[in-house]
Amino acid sequence: MISMARLRNLIEELKILESFNDLYSPGKWHDMSVADLKKDPKLAKEFFDLIAKAYSKIGGHLKLKSPASLLGGEVNLFQAIDIDNDGEVDALKVYKKKSAGMKSVGMGHDGSAAGKQAAIAKSAKSLKSTGFYAEMSDAIAHIMITRHGVKSVNSHKRVEKVLGKKVEWVGAHPDGKYPDHAGWYYRAIGGKKKLKILLGKPS
Repeated sequence: MISMARLRNLIEELKILESFNDLYSPGKWHDMSVADLKKDPKLAKEFFDLIAKAYSKIGGHLKLKSPASLLGGEVNLFQAIDIDNDGEVDALKVYKKKSAGMKSVGMGHDGSAAGKQAAIAKSAKSLKSTGFYAEMSDAIAHIMITRHGVKSVNSHKRVEKVLGKKVEWVGAHPDGKYPDHAGWYYRAIGGKKKLKILLGKPS
């Protein structure tokens, strides 16, 4: 009987990859590396399209500007899922490996309610695991804190150590929100000062 590993190799060698589900079963999240995407440029484009859709209302992702940017060192780990078994990815998470663990640097979805929900739920689940963390603000931070109970890093010193840079510390939210999350700070993002918080469990 041929092994699954050998079957995957044969598929790649014959270049007959037609969809995400030719190698990855539907209904499950799958971890993928940059090397996996380099083997299939079509998949890299599919992932980028999901990211572009998720960030379209704010003018696109700050750093991930093209399919090539997914292969150039800005990210190290992709988590993808096909929810409806149509052979296309519906939700995506992207991470960059840092000294404190895997930092979430974005997400993607197909625009459907199911795709958005899956990406958000996966974000929350990851942030409750040791070694995963994210800088968040605005609506997504509100969702993680109020709907999913994600914890924050509330120490100024710890935040700066994890980020590897200085921040303008605030502490408790300026508007008195989220009393258990006193780790708010300002940091310049894209030339603009942004109120953010570090969520998750960095190592």
